[in-house]
Amino acid sequence: MAVELTLIALMIFGAVLALAWTTRIAFEGWRERFTESARLSLQDMFLFIDPRALFRINVAMFLLLPMLVWLVTGAPVLAALAGIAGAVFPRVAWVVMRNRRARKLVLQLPDGLTMMAGSLRAGASLQGALDMVVQENPAPLSQEFSLLLREQRLGLALEDSLRGMGQRLKIEDIDLFVSALTIAKEVGGNLSEILDRLSSTLRAKAVMEGKIRSLTSQGKLQGIIVGLLPIFLAGVLYVMDPEAMMPLFNTYYGWAVMAAVFVLLLLGGFFIKKIVTIDV
Repeated sequence: MAVELTLIALMIFGAVLALAWTTRIAFEGWRERFTESARLSLQDMFLFIDPRALFRINVAMFLLLPMLVWLVTGAPVLAALAGIAGAVFPRVAWVVMRNRRARKLVLQLPDGLTMMAGSLRAGASLQGALDMVVQENPAPLSQEFSLLLREQRLGLALEDSLRGMGQRLKIEDIDLFVSALTIAKEVGGNLSEILDRLSSTLRAKAVMEGKIRSLTSQGKLQGIIVGLLPIFLAGVLYVMDPEAMMPLFNTYYGWAVMAAVFVLLLLGGFFIKKIVTIDV
């Protein structure tokens, strides 16, 4: 009997060690992937923040947010959803920041191209025109063109620098700018006139996109309100009568109802996005 108990204890101890080792390996892999991805993402946006500090904040959110939701609501489903939200929050925040920076860059680009065209017309070189754009424009346009200039001074070919800019930013307007400079360098032509025409085209495109955003903003707002309305009503009903709402969070049929509502909200948001999204 003692031998059997010893063997069982050794097996349990080995299982615990294996689980701890596997957890450690998974945690280290997650940390390396997160810090590397965060480092590259932050460098692309010229944000100089320690990725290890962001990882610690993400781990704290992933662990503490579900515990807080569990203590407040007592619902395991909401705690699990809070944990998932804490895990994906950095990615969502990065996408929002990147899109906001891209919109600002698109708005600054036509004026920068007009400035480049004027400098070239006045007799400046291409590097001189790029340097003037860097000096006279705020971020993010000055940051991207400054990086382009630094690569030029380090001896990188213009085509390679432009190709790297296009691959890094993945913005249609930047791709047009890259194509214009590349074609002008290969086949020649009046670069200042090309940049002037491109600036006018991009400015008209930005105006049209602004009008479309204004016309579709009501539909987007309706989609946000419709999506948040069930959550708001559930919160109000929980405050008014917690006992009647608890089966929604603590029973299998309540979880099924919440899953069905979540799927319907996703479908509604998808169709609304399709309706209000218009490509120019």
